[in-house]
Amino acid sequence: MREYIVIVVIFSLLLFLTPLAFSALSEFGEEKQQEIEAEKTAAIPKMHFPDKVTVLISGEDGDNEQNQIELTTEEYLIGCLFAQIPVNYHEEALKAQAVAAHTYMLRLLLDGEEISDDPTTAQPFFTEEAAREHYGDEYETHLKRIQPAANYGANRAIAYNGEPIYAVYHSISAGVTNTAYSVWGRDFPYLKSVESSWDRGHPDYLCVNEMTSESIRLAMFGYNRTASMPIDYALWFVNPIKNDYGYVISVKAGENLLSGGDMWRIFKLRSTSFEISFRPDGIFSAETRGFGHGVGLSQYGADVLGNRGFSAEEILAHYYTDVDIVF
Repeated sequence: MREYIVIVVIFSLLLFLTPLAFSALSEFGEEKQQEIEAEKTAAIPKMHFPDKVTVLISGEDGDNEQNQIELTTEEYLIGCLFAQIPVNYHEEALKAQAVAAHTYMLRLLLDGEEISDDPTTAQPFFTEEAAREHYGDEYETHLKRIQPAANYGANRAIAYNGEPIYAVYHSISAGVTNTAYSVWGRDFPYLKSVESSWDRGHPDYLCVNEMTSESIRLAMFGYNRTASMPIDYALWFVNPIKNDYGYVISVKAGENLLSGGDMWRIFKLRSTSFEISFRPDGIFSAETRGFGHGVGLSQYGADVLGNRGFSAEEILAHYYTDVDIVF
C-alpha cells in the first residue's frame, strides 16, 4: 500500500512539474531565439538615411532651366511611386518598390550624382503638381494607398557589403530576370537572373514594335554620326547572340556591334528580349517579351508575389541576390 502511495505522489509531482519544466524550456528557447535575432540584426551594417533630399526638376517643353526643390525622403518616394509603378499594385509590391527607389537614391548620392526627375540619369519622379495632373480626381485616393509604402521605404534600404546597391527595376521580365552584364556590360553579384515565370501571365507580355527604315536610320545617326548600314535592309540586324534566358547580348548592325541594352535604348524597344526582322512591306518588326531592361525587381512579378502572400522583404530577397535589408 505504501509503495502505491509513493507512486501516486511521484506521478502527481510529475504532472505538476512537467508543465513548469516545459514552460522554462520554452522561455529559454524564446530568449535564445531573441539573442540569435539580435546578433543577426547587429551583424547587418548600419546606413545613414538623410532626412531630406534636393531634387532637380526639369523645365517645361524644351526649357533647359531646372528648378531645385527640397523634400523629405518620404515625400520624394511618394513622387517616385506615382511615377514608377501602377499604384493599384499590391501593398507589398508598393513597399518593395519604395525600398528599391530609396536605395537607388542613396546609391546615386554615394556616387556623387544629383537626384532629378530625369530617368536617363536618375529615376522617374513626379512632383505633386505633375502627379495631380496625371491622376486627376483619383490622386487623393491613390495618395492614401502609397503613403504607407513611402513611409516603409524611407526607413529601409537594400545593402550589399554594407553599401546601397544599384537597385534597378523594370515593369515585366521575360519570364526570368536579366543580368546586368547583358544590358550594361558589367556584372554585379546581386543582379543575377532569377525566376519570374509568372510575368508571362501579363496581358502585354508579348508585343510587337514596328519601325520604318528611316526612323531606324535617324536613330542610328543619333547614336553614331558615322554609322553606315548595308544597302540590303535584310542585313541591317544580323547575328544576334542571346544569353541562356533569351535576352539579347549583342546584334551586328551594319558595322556596329550593339548590345541588347543599346538596341533597347536606341530604338526604344519595349524589352531587351526581342527578335527583330525585316518584312517585305519595308517595315522592321521587333517582337518583344516583357517590358524594360529586365534587370532587378520585376514590378509585375512583385505584384503577383504580394498577392501570393509574400512580404516586401521576401520579394526583395527574391529579386536581389545575397543582400541585406537595413533599417
